Amino acid sequence: MRFPLIFRVRDSRRAFTLIELLTVIAIIGILAAITFGAIGSVRERSKINLCRTELASLAQALEAYKRQYGDYPQTGASAITTPTTAAAATSTSVEGYLFNALMGKRGPKLDPIQGKQFVEASKFSLQTANLPTPGNTTSVDNCIVDPWGRPYLFHYRTNAAGVPAWKQSSYVLLSAGPDGALGINVTNAGLVTETDNTQAADNLYANR
Repeated sequence: MRFPLIFRVRDSRRAFTLIELLTVIAIIGILAAITFGAIGSVRERSKINLCRTELASLAQALEAYKRQYGDYPQTGASAITTPTTAAAATSTSVEGYLFNALMGKRGPKLDPIQGKQFVEASKFSLQTANLPTPGNTTSVDNCIVDPWGRPYLFHYRTNAAGVPAWKQSSYVLLSAGPDGALGINVTNAGLVTETDNTQAADNLYANR
């Protein structure tokens, strides 16, 4: 008895072996890993570029701030006591003070003011900052964060003894980068020294 041609064609088809199936699955897995890895790399580069753009914008804002008030916001590694806060502006509140200054709410010595705004808050990502401001109704309890969700770090750089601050004052403004590890030490004078070259390798600086 002879079957119709259609049945003979179907019977002649060979099924995949287990090894062939595993090979196909492995190839699909490799291609997926390559694709997702490439996408992740593109996203990371995009964040790095955004970070550099934001640092440049903040640097421009700080220069405009100095032109307006004669100095940068005096916050950071240096323990600066002001008549307003009656305490040092420590690292737990510095990012909040920086944002307040650029929003026209704080003068160079952190005194409350109602001044010019140097940044557009809508162009940055913000989060709540630890900004102790008892009795001060002009503060903005926020700080600017980098594309990885960590606050940009700002340190006021003091000057040599006997040199007027307005002549040599500067700052350090940076992001810890993708890994979130600084690998640096900022002295009370605002000077940066690397303590771990590996961790510091991906730090991004505004003026360095």
